[in-house]
Amino acid sequence: MAKSLRSTTGRVVAGVVLVGAVLGLVIVLRSSAEQRSWASAEGTVQERTRSGKSTSVKVEYPLPDGTTQVATLSENGPIRNVGERVTVRYDLVDGRVVDAALADNDQAHWVTGGMLGVVVLGAMVANLLAWAPKPRSG
Repeated sequence: MAKSLRSTTGRVVAGVVLVGAVLGLVIVLRSSAEQRSWASAEGTVQERTRSGKSTSVKVEYPLPDGTTQVATLSENGPIRNVGERVTVRYDLVDGRVVDAALADNDQAHWVTGGMLGVVVLGAMVANLLAWAPKPRSG
């Protein structure tokens, strides 16, 4: 494996994987930090739907102007039942909700960030192997 990493193609691939993994990790961390800065409100689960392996909940929650918003949100954390109170994070632009998520969906960011972190470490090791000087014989 180390011999194939030392080829030009191996070095390029190792470098591309490292750059891609670092960019992916940065995007996940920025997205997570951005969601934490959104406003939040307590809402009530109106409906729970399942489509294949994914589950979503329809949640009604109040906005600062006194109106209520109903949104279908992905359920990545614990199971939520109809009538249950949940915290919803939402992003307002010009008084309109442009994005929303359940506040406990941070688990998805942690899992994705952890997986990308492992890929970054693996890519760093591969780059060290690819670019390390060849041992001298003699």
